Amino acid sequence: MTESSHETAPFVPSTGDATTTGVLPSALLGSSEVRLKPAISKGPGRVALIEAAAHGPDAEMVPLLRRRLRQLVLLFLAAYAAFLTRDLFSPERQGLGFQRTVFFVTLLVHLVFVATVWSTWANTIARLRALEWGILIVCWSSVGFNQFEWLSDWNDLEYYIQGKRETDGQILIANTWVVPWFALIACYPVIVPNTARRALLLTGIMTMIPCIVTIAAMVRNPMLTLDRTWMIFVQYAIWFTLAVGIASYGAYQATLLRRQAYEARRFGQYKLAQKLGAGGMGEVYLAEHLLLKRPSVIKTIRPERARDPAILKRFEREVQILATLTHPNTVAVFDYGYTADGTFYYVMEYLPGFDLETLVRDHGPLPAERAVHLLRQVCFALREAHAAGLIHRDVKPGNVMVCQRGGTCDVAKLLDFGLVQSASELQEGSDGSGRITREGMILGTPAYMSPEQAAARPLDGRSDVYSLGATAYFLLCGKPPFHVGGAMEIIAAQLLQRPKALRDINEAIPPDVAEIVARCLAKDPDERFTSIDELEIALRSCACTPHWDDRRAGSWWVDKVKR
Repeated sequence: MTESSHETAPFVPSTGDATTTGVLPSALLGSSEVRLKPAISKGPGRVALIEAAAHGPDAEMVPLLRRRLRQLVLLFLAAYAAFLTRDLFSPERQGLGFQRTVFFVTLLVHLVFVATVWSTWANTIARLRALEWGILIVCWSSVGFNQFEWLSDWNDLEYYIQGKRETDGQILIANTWVVPWFALIACYPVIVPNTARRALLLTGIMTMIPCIVTIAAMVRNPMLTLDRTWMIFVQYAIWFTLAVGIASYGAYQATLLRRQAYEARRFGQYKLAQKLGAGGMGEVYLAEHLLLKRPSVIKTIRPERARDPAILKRFEREVQILATLTHPNTVAVFDYGYTADGTFYYVMEYLPGFDLETLVRDHGPLPAERAVHLLRQVCFALREAHAAGLIHRDVKPGNVMVCQRGGTCDVAKLLDFGLVQSASELQEGSDGSGRITREGMILGTPAYMSPEQAAARPLDGRSDVYSLGATAYFLLCGKPPFHVGGAMEIIAAQLLQRPKALRDINEAIPPDVAEIVARCLAKDPDERFTSIDELEIALRSCACTPHWDDRRAGSWWVDKVKR
């Protein structure tokens, strides 16, 4: 049985913005498709929280509003199609050519709305609200035109008034058009998210339209004298006042519920600002400390997952391990705990930047001097972990962030300690969750795991040396040592094959760097560097090491990221 961790998915930058990009490892989320939004750069060394989303429940308004408008436009589309079909196939309505034309034109316009609301253009509050106004205006116009034509028709009025008391006839006439307007006024602000004030504005406009239409019909139709229409306006006043009250109260309650849901998702002293991603295991949020105003990342575990004690123990254990590691090249954990409803969460530092996988994918293989610069920093993080008797077991490009910290560019941060085990646990066969690892169980990422890890044999720090060597291979030539075939084929290659020599792929790679990577990738652990310290010393001794410094790193970030 093989269990491999998922690859890391990159941030997807919004078009048109100067952005830094970044990732969060999807291994902890249990999904290979985690799309995240970037933070907006505010100049060298400065990163702001995402500006497109306000703090609070409005942070999720864009997807909510887009989803509701999609539902609404489909509902209207179906309604107009039904009315048009009725008029086309009802013999007694064959003379209503104007009404059919209105329904047909409205149907075409709503098809345009459908295409627009599902397009990438509809991605901001302003655009969605503009689209909302368009949908409303078309709906108001079609209902208003049909009401005007109906009220202007003498025969329809004779049908309702003749043989009845005139007051009853007026009530019947009014009720015919109260129903569609009442439904629009009462339901719309509840279906589509609106504040009570905005709902009052929309419903106020809607209550005036049927009154204006009726007055216009009175001008056209001499039968509609004031003494024969006064009860129509009384009906409007009664029913539309009720509808406005329902709409305003419903919009207020819906807004209140959204705010209560947001308050329920506050985690201790942290305020959620933006949902960054979601996967099978949980969700990731950009958050801010209420007092320190410090941007952070909060990871939560889905309630259904939180019921599994083994999963919770794994995440608690990861947080506790990270809390003991204080090196600047290891991601920092600020806090963890449980909410009132039992949701497990932990808080990490926010890292604006790239993971190494995204960096290479977007900008190509790294020059040797830059690769060495970043690899040495990962060595520093692993040195602290190894000194504490911990083996990472999942060192790979997707678990190393390169970012800007404290005004310094190209700072590497080692992430995702979910597979960490102590040397004693590895020797005893425990998986760190209170169970004994079954024979043949493989944990890690096949493309970067060591042969002994692929064979489910006992591990020590030299396994991380191999994985870091595979990461170096990727940084220098753009692909891992073995990358063809499925997981089992790659695992077999890790056990039996030797990777192609780096200089056979790219002669520009310095011989000393290629030799170090080849030694890291030795099948026999005894032929590798004996410790991560020894590897770091070898990297430090490379002839190219002094060629990448803060000045070159800063220039790269300005040229490639800030512009």
